[in-house]
Amino acid sequence: AAYPNPFNPTTTISISLPRPAELNVSVFNSYGQHVATLASSRYSFGTHELTFNASRLASGVYFVRAFVPGEMDEVRKIVLMK
Repeated sequence: AAYPNPFNPTTTISISLPRPAELNVSVFNSYGQHVATLASSRYSFGTHELTFNASRLASGVYFVRAFVPGEMDEVRKIVLMK
C-alpha cells in the first residue's frame, strides 16, 4: 500500500513479509522506464516502510513493483500531483 496516494512529492510504501526474504521494490513511469529503486536487499520478516521521493519527477502515473523471488510479484499504481 502507498500513503498518501495521490502524493506530492513523497509517499510511503508499506510492505509486509511473512518471513525473511530478498525484496526488490522498483518504480516505473507510464512508459515502463525504471525511475527509482526503493529496495534491493534481504529484509527480515515484518512490515517495512519505504519512502519514495519524486521531487525531481514530472506529475503523472507511476507503478511500484514489489518482488520476492518465488513468493510475490505485485504492481501498484501511484499518482504524483504537483
